[in-house]
Amino acid sequence: MKSKNEVLRHRWKVKTMAKKRTSNAYKKLIGLLIVLFVLVVLCGAGYMLLDQTIKAQETESQERADQENQMLEEQYRQAKAEEAAQAAAQVVEVPRPQPKQTGWDVLDLSDFPLTNTRSYQASRMELITSGMLLVNRWHAVPSDLSSAEFLVVHSTDKTIPTAGEKVKLLAPAIDALGQMLAGAKAEGLEHYNVEEGYRTRESQEATYNKRAEQYMNSYSGQALIDKVVNSGVSAPGTSEYESGLSFCMGRYAKGDDIMNKKFHELPQSDWILEHCWEYGIIFRFPVQGYPNSTVTDKSYKTGQSSKLSIYRYVGKPNAAVMHLMNFCMEEYIEYLAAHPHIAVYKDGKMVYEIIRQDNYTGGDASVAVSASAREVIVSLDNMDSNGQGGLIIAMSY
Repeated sequence: MKSKNEVLRHRWKVKTMAKKRTSNAYKKLIGLLIVLFVLVVLCGAGYMLLDQTIKAQETESQERADQENQMLEEQYRQAKAEEAAQAAAQVVEVPRPQPKQTGWDVLDLSDFPLTNTRSYQASRMELITSGMLLVNRWHAVPSDLSSAEFLVVHSTDKTIPTAGEKVKLLAPAIDALGQMLAGAKAEGLEHYNVEEGYRTRESQEATYNKRAEQYMNSYSGQALIDKVVNSGVSAPGTSEYESGLSFCMGRYAKGDDIMNKKFHELPQSDWILEHCWEYGIIFRFPVQGYPNSTVTDKSYKTGQSSKLSIYRYVGKPNAAVMHLMNFCMEEYIEYLAAHPHIAVYKDGKMVYEIIRQDNYTGGDASVAVSASAREVIVSLDNMDSNGQGGLIIAMSY
């Protein structure tokens, strides 16, 4: 049987061994934690190094890509520059057409813009009274034209013989008419008589209705309208007389030679037909052989086939082109629509320059004209039948 001392020593030994085992376990755990910490530190350092490496590679790749893009852009710019240079070398500059050095000539300058310009302001009233307002069976007189100032011809110019005080016209037409008759008188031709001028809408309605009464028993509807118009009387709103720019020429009786002939059979008529354009006036409704054998038919354009001695003021530049190119008013406006910049030359020098500007929408207008033009006439052509259309800008030098 063990003594008490031995038992105590055994117990102490057991406790000492247990403490030693516990201390060894703590040491192992601490060692393991240290190893794990080292591994974590190493992983973090590796990650940071890897991230920096990846970023460096990305930066290098981006720089390389930017350099390649810059090189491609430079190559593209060089290619475009070479292409433009080649195209410029292949383009042949269109030379400006040259006029004949003798006589009259009309040139199309539509490929050449107007240069050295200034601004010109034209009122609505100026636009509808300056000469080129188209009036026919398809294009009616604008309603605001009735507010224009129509002057009594006989009171305005005593040198113009008229059928009493009833003949009225717009001032530009009176001025041109007076100059034309003075030119005829200078060549020994007189005995003219202006038989009719401006008609109000009410007057045109009365004239139209009176003529329509003659055909009502045989015609109606559109057939009646066509019959009246073809007889020489336009429907209200579409008569040249309502423009205030047209007048009917005749003669007054003086001597047997005058009394026994109609106006279109007289040398007075032939002279006006030949020279009226020089004063800005045209023969409005040419039909085959009337007023003389030199006239070709334009009724398919004007819509008027009756033999009417109606003349119309359009301004010298426009009248010159119509005369030189054998255009009626309708043909001339169509020509300008297709060739919006033309010039008239005499003996190689520009006399008139004409531009048609589209898309007028009403009211006053501001247009560009040549700074060197001596005179400017801006007129509405009335081509859209609503008091609008294009503007015809005629410049004299």
